[in-house]
Amino acid sequence: MSQQFTYYSNELCQIHQEPCTNMCINTKCLQPLCPECIEIHFREHKECQIESLKSCRTNCSKKIRSSISEMNQILSLQEMKTIENSSQYIELCRESLQQLKSKIIDKIDLYNKKLLQDFSTNLIQAFKESQIKEVYNRIKNLIQQLDELGTKLETQSDCQIKTIRSIYLLNTTQLIQSANQEAYKEILKLKFPLLVVSQNLNQKLDELFAQSIQIQFKKTNTTMLKIEEKQQLINQPINIQDVPSLDQTPLLSQISEIQQVKKQSEFTITVEDYLLPSVQNKVLHYFKYNSNELNLINLDNPKEMKKINLKIPFQIPVFHQSLITKTGQLYLIGGTTIDNNYPNTKSNGIYLLDKYSLVNVGSLLISRSSHGCCIVGDYIYSISGLGQNQTLEKTCERYNYILRKSESIQDCLYPSIASCCVNYNNQFIYKFGGLYEKQQMNFIERFNIKDMIWQAIDPQITNKDIPLFKGLKQFAAGVQISPNSLMIFGGYDENTVSSNQSFLFTIKGENHILHMVNIKPLKIPGGFWHQQCIIYKQELFVIQNQENKDGETMETKTILRFKDRWIIC
Repeated sequence: MSQQFTYYSNELCQIHQEPCTNMCINTKCLQPLCPECIEIHFREHKECQIESLKSCRTNCSKKIRSSISEMNQILSLQEMKTIENSSQYIELCRESLQQLKSKIIDKIDLYNKKLLQDFSTNLIQAFKESQIKEVYNRIKNLIQQLDELGTKLETQSDCQIKTIRSIYLLNTTQLIQSANQEAYKEILKLKFPLLVVSQNLNQKLDELFAQSIQIQFKKTNTTMLKIEEKQQLINQPINIQDVPSLDQTPLLSQISEIQQVKKQSEFTITVEDYLLPSVQNKVLHYFKYNSNELNLINLDNPKEMKKINLKIPFQIPVFHQSLITKTGQLYLIGGTTIDNNYPNTKSNGIYLLDKYSLVNVGSLLISRSSHGCCIVGDYIYSISGLGQNQTLEKTCERYNYILRKSESIQDCLYPSIASCCVNYNNQFIYKFGGLYEKQQMNFIERFNIKDMIWQAIDPQITNKDIPLFKGLKQFAAGVQISPNSLMIFGGYDENTVSSNQSFLFTIKGENHILHMVNIKPLKIPGGFWHQQCIIYKQELFVIQNQENKDGETMETKTILRFKDRWIIC
C-alpha cells in the first residue's frame, strides 16, 4: 500500500491552534485552514475554493515556472537579443554594407568600361569622318621643311646666300594663315567626344545615396503586438512559434533595404522653436530709430502690436542691433547716435530691457554701427561694421550675457557693413555679403565657434540658379530652417535698390550649395534693418522695412511670416 503524506504548514490555525493543511484559494480570501476549519469555512464563505496545501504548492510552482518560461520567450525575441548581441548585429550591418559597396564598385567599373568604349568608338568614328589627319600631316610636313631650311642656314656656309634669299622670299604669314584656316575648318566639322563631369556630381551622389540607402527605425509590431494581443485575449502562455525567425525579423531586413523615400519640401521648417517654452511672452520686436519707442509683436497674433515708450535718458541709436535670447531677454547693441554736436558718433553700449527701461549691462570693446550680429549659446557676437569716423571695422567681438563680459575674437576676412550673420547648429556663424567701399560684396565666410577662426567659403551654385542669382545683398536676413539648410532673403544692392531675392544655402560637411534661387521670392522687395528671425510653431517671423513710392524707407514696418510661402501680416 502506498503511503500518503499530508502537508502541514508551520503556521497554526488562529482559532484551533492546529497546523494548517488547506487553503481557500479564492483571491479575495486566501485563508489558511486546519482540518477543523474546513467545514466552518464552507458554511461562512459561499465562494470558497478549498485546496490542500500540497496542491497549492504544486500550482504555485507551475505558475512560477510558466511565468519564467514566458519571460524567457520574450527575451528570446530577436529584437530583445540585440541588447546582449549588439556587436553581432553591427557586424551583420557591416557585412551588408560591404556587399553593397562591392556591388556599387562593380557597377561603377562596368559604367567606366562602357564610357571608355563609347569614347574610343566615337573618337575613331570622328577621325574617319574628318580630314583632320591629312591637315595634321601637311602642317607637320611644313614644319619639317622649315626646320630643314633653318639647318641649311646654320651648316652650309657655301650656299647661305641662296638659303637666305629663299627665306626672305618665303611668305611665312600666308603659310601660317593657310594652316590655321585648314585646321580650324576641320576642327569645326569634327565631332570630338569629351568626357564631361557635372560640377555638382558630389551633391547628386550625396542625394542619391541619402535617398537610396538608409538605416530606418520601425516599430516591430509583427512580434510585440502579437504578444500583447495573446496576453489580452486568451491569457495563455505564448507559443514560441508565433515569434518570427531570424530571417523574418524586420530589424535585420531593414539594414540592407533600399527604398525611395518621399522628399519633403526643401523649404519645410523643421528646426525647433527659438524661444523656450518657459518664455511667457512670445514676441517679435523692433526699436524705432532716434526715439524712445519699442514695439512688440505677439507671435500668436501678429496683427497685435504693443507700443512701449521707454523711460530712457537718450534716443535709440540708428543702425543698432537688437536681439532677443532664447530665454526672452531683449538686448540693444551699438548703433549711431544722432547728435548735432557729435554727428555720427558710434555707440559702444550694450543695454538690457528691464520693464520700461534700458539698463546698461556692458560695453562693446569697439564702438560700432551697421554691424553683423548673432546669438550663439550664451554669447552675442558683434561682427565688423562701421567704427568711429566712419572707418570700416574688420574687428569682431563677443559678449557673454551671463557673465556680462566682452572679449575680442579673430578679425573677419572680409570687413563689411550690413552683412547677414546666421547661427548654424551652434557650431558656426555664416556671414553673407554686405557692403564694402560702397560696393556690393559677394563673399561668404564662416566663424568656427570651437576653433575660433574665420574661413572663406566658396559655394557651388547649381547651373539653373547661376542666371537667377543677383549677388549677396546688404541688410539681407537669414535663419536656419532645417538641420542642413539656411534660408537667406531680401536686402539692398549698392545703389539701395530693394531686392526680393531668396535662396537656400545647404551645408553637407565641407560642401556648400547655394540653390533654390527665387523659388520663394519675397512678395515685396526690401531690406531688414532688424535682421533677427524667430522660428515659432514651424513658421518664420521677421520684420521688413517698408518703403514709399520713391523707394525711401519709412518708420512703419511690415511683419512677414513664412511657412512654405510668404504671408504679409
